[in-house]
Amino acid sequence: MAQKNKTKIYFWIKLDENFFKNLAIKNLRKTVTGGDTLVIIYQQMLLSSLPNNGVIYYEGTLQDIAQEIALNLDEKLDDVRLAIDYFQKAGLLQIGDDGSAEMLQVPMLIGQETNWNKYKRDKKLENFQPTSNQLPTSSNQAPTEIEKEKEIELEKEIEKEKKTETEELFSNYFSIFTNLSKKNLSRRAMALQVFITLSYEQKERSVIGANNYVEYYKSKNPGDNEAKFSINAYEFLSNMMFEEYQQKVKVKKETLGGLI
Repeated sequence: MAQKNKTKIYFWIKLDENFFKNLAIKNLRKTVTGGDTLVIIYQQMLLSSLPNNGVIYYEGTLQDIAQEIALNLDEKLDDVRLAIDYFQKAGLLQIGDDGSAEMLQVPMLIGQETNWNKYKRDKKLENFQPTSNQLPTSSNQAPTEIEKEKEIELEKEIEKEKKTETEELFSNYFSIFTNLSKKNLSRRAMALQVFITLSYEQKERSVIGANNYVEYYKSKNPGDNEAKFSINAYEFLSNMMFEEYQQKVKVKKETLGGLI
């Protein structure tokens, strides 16, 4: 079966104006030999982690994540190890149990755009010319008919892809709640109206939140097979409750002394 084409997303780092004023960065550049090289490696690691929301996954091909990063970035292994060790101690990087590297700054700095927006931005740059005494050419004044047709077709394709992806995400989201309780069936239309107003990132987080909420509710109420007291699919969205369940919630066990 042919794979479905999906909208390509381009990511970038919104570099903070105080990046080089960060004490960890200033200290590294001033006190460590080759500190500037380690800062560049850190920036490359930030960029490498963008498609995975700040995580550089350890694939297990080489001995550890440092070796894989050094190979991917074409940097010296010793420099990469120094960078990982330094930024881990500085609280800007974390190595997970699976050996992957999490760049902790990325979620606050990440930006993205669709191929449609990138196309429009590139066309603006392409058509931009410095002011001069010469008369503007027709290509600088307005896009050609062919360009207009390409833009229209691209826009249609992207809108179609967005609609398909939204339908799939909502189907996943809503099935989580209907599997919890059939009372949610009557809330489908209302939930869908709220769902389509969310950003793509919020839609993805709503699915994560729904999974974590249902798991938490079942653990907390093992005898409530009909989920009588659970929140419904519509309220979970309209109240933005999914933001509260982006991490798994553990149910505390009751003891004679209370909760632990």
